[in-house]
Amino acid sequence: MTRRTVVLGAGYAGLAAATGIARRTRDVEVQLVDANPHFVERVRLHELAAGSGTAERPLGRILAGTGIRARTGRVESLDLPRGEVVLAGGDRIGYDDLVYALGSRTRVDHVPGVAGHAYTLDGPGIGGRGARGLAEALRTARTVVVCGGGLTGIEAASEIAESYPGVDVTLATRGTLGPVLTDRGRAHVRTVLGRLGVRVLEGATVAEVTPSTVELADGTTLPSDATVWCGSFAASPIAAAAGLAVDDGGRVLVDETLRSTTHPEVYAAGDGAAVRMPWGTPRMSCQAGLPMGLHVAESLARTVSGRAARTYQYRFMDLCVSLGRRDGLIELLHSDDSPARVLLTGRSAARFKEYVCRAASWAARRGPRVSARSLYPRADVPTSDTTLATLRAARATAR
Repeated sequence: MTRRTVVLGAGYAGLAAATGIARRTRDVEVQLVDANPHFVERVRLHELAAGSGTAERPLGRILAGTGIRARTGRVESLDLPRGEVVLAGGDRIGYDDLVYALGSRTRVDHVPGVAGHAYTLDGPGIGGRGARGLAEALRTARTVVVCGGGLTGIEAASEIAESYPGVDVTLATRGTLGPVLTDRGRAHVRTVLGRLGVRVLEGATVAEVTPSTVELADGTTLPSDATVWCGSFAASPIAAAAGLAVDDGGRVLVDETLRSTTHPEVYAAGDGAAVRMPWGTPRMSCQAGLPMGLHVAESLARTVSGRAARTYQYRFMDLCVSLGRRDGLIELLHSDDSPARVLLTGRSAARFKEYVCRAASWAARRGPRVSARSLYPRADVPTSDTTLATLRAARATAR
């Protein structure tokens, strides 16, 4: 009898899980459901917005010959007792196994005006307020304000300033610029942003976003023809609404094999999953989500065939930050995800980041040919060895 597996979300984690399951199993029907008919490389959306790159690949082309059925539709809810996914419009998809990989979105609900007047880098569309809408706005903008001093904000400000040298770009952050970076890494980012003409405002709390300004809590008004909101991420609320056990951030609680702790027929991966490692819970990122997808494919395949699933092991390797097309920053991380030291800066770092982006896309699309253990180090591997693992992942793009 054919077993039905439904994968929700065609991002890095979901695509890797779907392609991996299709190759590793027999008599399993795999459906991949996403609101977008394309695989979106989220780590490249700042490039798409600035007109310096692309970030979409048609799912139909990626999945050709895999046996996976791509279904374009927005997930409305989960009917866990009946084993069904409910799509917008009322269509239902039954499943025996469900892979939950709906990811995350930037929070836009806690500051007035953000939802209606700011752009985010969550996807190409997003009701005209995504990367494509920003790209259109940048063609005529004279002033741009990027809100958020994390890695997404830094990359967005750098890319926009380099692509549009005549535009006045301001990066406003409530805290310190690049709080997760080493002092040396942060200094390099400041230098590059300064060279690109980006004005950095630290300790700047945004009180409101209007169609033409960003209003700060101290009364300062920043003119802005295009406001880019790069705040914190929030997991999809669908898991919690369905009754799956979730953490305080709405991420599905999973065991050591990435199965839901309350519903064993449900697996979770990516930004929507919370897995506990010896050093803590991985933050939301492509780097953490992709290996989860690869491991879910292996776990499900082993379980279906009557074998015990292996324990998931992972640690972060590095931080890769693009600073336009000609500069970047690569930092190594300790096992607890804290910054260790700067590995590369300048053009070498920019090239390295490009290789890593290509490797991530390749691994997601070629899930059947790789495993999480082949590309990513275990939690007990020392930092020096993670450098080699990173290089191995990057070089995979040349195959």
